[in-house]
Amino acid sequence: ETDDGGRRPSSPLASSRTAVPAPSGGDADAVRASMWSCVRERTGESSASPIDPDGGKIAGVKRTVSLYDVFPSADTDSAAPVLQYILWLRSERGISSNYEANILRGLIKLVKFRFAGDESVRTSGQLVGNGAHSSQASSLDNLPIIIELRKFHRLAGLAGKKANKSSDESKKWLDWHEYLDVIQQLKADLFRMIEGYESKHGGSGGNLDDVVEKKRKAIAVSYQHYLLLSFFACIPDRQRTFRELELDRSFMRVGSDGEATYVIKHTSDDYKTGKSYGERPALPLGPSLTPEIDDFISRWRPALIQNKGEDSQPPSFLFLQPKTGKPLTSNSVYQIVSRNCYKYKQKKTNPHLLRDMIVTHVRQNGDASEKELEALALFMGHSIQMQRESYDRRTLEQKVTPAVKLMQDMNSFENPQ
Repeated sequence: ETDDGGRRPSSPLASSRTAVPAPSGGDADAVRASMWSCVRERTGESSASPIDPDGGKIAGVKRTVSLYDVFPSADTDSAAPVLQYILWLRSERGISSNYEANILRGLIKLVKFRFAGDESVRTSGQLVGNGAHSSQASSLDNLPIIIELRKFHRLAGLAGKKANKSSDESKKWLDWHEYLDVIQQLKADLFRMIEGYESKHGGSGGNLDDVVEKKRKAIAVSYQHYLLLSFFACIPDRQRTFRELELDRSFMRVGSDGEATYVIKHTSDDYKTGKSYGERPALPLGPSLTPEIDDFISRWRPALIQNKGEDSQPPSFLFLQPKTGKPLTSNSVYQIVSRNCYKYKQKKTNPHLLRDMIVTHVRQNGDASEKELEALALFMGHSIQMQRESYDRRTLEQKVTPAVKLMQDMNSFENPQ
């Protein structure tokens, strides 16, 4: 449908982030009660509202509510419950624009799941454009409710780009040379541990007592931390890359002993943007790490393996949790990076912030060509546009400094008069 000017009527939420006043704290229960009333009306259910009008407490729900009740049709109006939910989150939870965008992204997928394979959508003519001749995925993108939700999501994303950061990043941010110093200090502490161990126990093999075994595991854990932070420096990738490294599959040793290096090899299923960029070229680690990786795998990693019986299958993942012998989790990697950076620099840096740090460092340094910046974006698994918009954390003053210097250089001549 269109208004008198031939345009689609804009939704209240799409007009602006503040166009529709979010309900005050006292109206939150009214919003929830109203939504439940709509569900009861659609289902013909006479059960009580889950909102107790006296105390505002959740009462028992007497029937299961399905997605068909919440989203009865693919019409634009069916996006209303999402609008109410977002307004409630704004007023009651004070969510940020970026958090709102993440929620809407998930809700869009939920709505697509609701209408996937629903023949009534196609036969009722609810598809916009030429959806009848496109794939199911693109047809779902053409549903009026999806188009409406995408408006919400797009506006939330734009607001998030302009909004101030919700946390103080100065407490997390490291200049790149500071991060490299963290790695060097971690390495120095690790090698002191190894030197102390070898001076007391040498290359002791065979059955080890519990005390010696604990020392070996402590060294293995520290070695793992050092290698993980070093890998991030060589390949500023997402943390999933490193916690999912598998020996002889995605993590391989190539070349002869004198020139051997380790490389990370990804298929399209092994990283976040694989559907867009396909199989990645081999990502090499620094050759200086090769003997240290060899040492870790052969001497220290076995201390992290739990089941060491003859019939047990050794784990294929490179990095292992010390208590369980299972692969690292996303939280494990987060804690390893955060705690080591705080230990040496008193900054709680996180794995994803490392990607921002390297892009900012490269662009701030000013020596990289456009071709090199484009190559770095491909190396990191995203577009050059994403590099500029999301990973470059320079201030506006820092970004215009090269232009200021350029103009000064252009006008640095003596006035002939």
